[in-house]
Amino acid sequence: MQKIFIFLFFSIIVFGANLFTVSGSSGDVAYKRIIKHKDNPALTQNTKEYSYQAFYNELQQQKILAMKAEMPNIQKGQGFPKTSKTYQANNSYCIGNTNQNSLIEDAKNHKGGRYVWGGTNPKGFDCSGYVQYLYSKHGIKLPRTALAQSKVGLPIDPNYLKQGDLVFFLTDKKRKIPVTHVGIYVGNGQFIHAASKDRGIIISPLNSGSYADTFVGAKRVLPS
Repeated sequence: MQKIFIFLFFSIIVFGANLFTVSGSSGDVAYKRIIKHKDNPALTQNTKEYSYQAFYNELQQQKILAMKAEMPNIQKGQGFPKTSKTYQANNSYCIGNTNQNSLIEDAKNHKGGRYVWGGTNPKGFDCSGYVQYLYSKHGIKLPRTALAQSKVGLPIDPNYLKQGDLVFFLTDKKRKIPVTHVGIYVGNGQFIHAASKDRGIIISPLNSGSYADTFVGAKRVLPS
C-alpha cells in the first residue's frame, strides 16, 4: 500500500497560503485543493492590536455597567445635552484629589466678587470662568464654557445632588443653545454662581424663583 504523506498543511496557518496538497512516497501529488481564505480578525490582525482592542472593549463595557449601577436615576431634562463624556485619560477632563467640603469652602470665599463677562480670575469672573477656576485649583480640568462643561461628568438626578455638583440653566433662549449658565451646588437646595454684572457672585435657591424655571440638568465631576 502506497504511503501517503501530507506536506504544506501548516503553511496555510503560518504563511497564509491557500494551496493544500497531499503527495505519495514517490513525490507525486495525489491530491490538491485550493482553500478559500476567510477573514478572521483574530487571525489576520496583529496579535497585540487585537488584544488591546478586546481589552479596551471590555473596559468600556465595565465602565457602562458601573455608571448604570451608580446612577440608577439619570436626569433627562428637556434641552439638556444628551452627549455625556466621562473623564478621559491623558489629555482631557480628569478627576483630581479633592473633596466637596474644601471646594465649597473655597467657592464661598469668592462670594460677593465681581462679575466680568469673559472673566476667568478673582479680579472678575463670568459663570463658567468661575467654575473652571475653582475646579482647576482642586485638580480638576474643565472646559471653558457652560455648554462645554455640561457635556462632561455623570448626569445626576436633581433629587440626588451633592455638594460640588454642577447645575446648568437655560437663561437666554435667544442664544439658541441648550445651556447658557452654570453654578456649583452647595447643599440645602442652593447653588453659588457668578450671576450677573449687577449681582456678582451670589448664592441662589435652586428649587424656587427664576433659576428653578430655567434649570435643565446637573453633572457630577468630583470623585465620589
